[in-house]
Order: sequence, then C-alpha cells, then structure tokens
Amino acid sequence: MVTEWLLGVLGTLVRGLLSVLPDFDPPAWFSDSGGLFASIFGVADSMGVWLPVELGFTVAVAVLGCLVVGFGIKLVRIVASFATAGGGSAG
Repeated sequence: MVTEWLLGVLGTLVRGLLSVLPDFDPPAWFSDSGGLFASIFGVADSMGVWLPVELGFTVAVAVLGCLVVGFGIKLVRIVASFATAGGGSAG
C-alpha cells in the first residue's frame, strides 16, 4: 500500500520533470540510418588502399578459429576427465 503510493508519487514527479523538457525533432542523420551507413561504408571503402581489410578479416577468422578449437579441446578434456573419474579438468 505504501509502496504503491511511493511509486505513484515517483511516477508523477518523473512525468512532471519530463513535461518541462522541450520537444525537438531529431536531426536527419539520426533518423535516416540507411543514408548514414551508406556514407560510412562509402568512406570506408575508399580506405582499402591504405588499410588491408581482407588481411584483417583473415586474421580475425584465424583467431576466432583458434579460440573455437581451444575451447573444443578443453571441453573434450573435461568430459574425458569426468568419464575416467579423474575429478575434472576445468582449472
């Protein structure tokens, strides 16, 4: 009962504070995300001369692959350790 009253007072205060703030329209770049992404990728595409993006993707995929393989090896070790009653290999 008291909690509902406190939440009602808090809600009224928040509504009152928000009603004081002015209303404005967002800028065009904020509401037109397709145009923003198109311009960003257009600029990024011209940077391919100086920045080897394909090499970056290759390195990122290689690192991710190593992490997945390492996790798989760790998972196999944990399962094998429990299967042989060795106590686990999670450490």
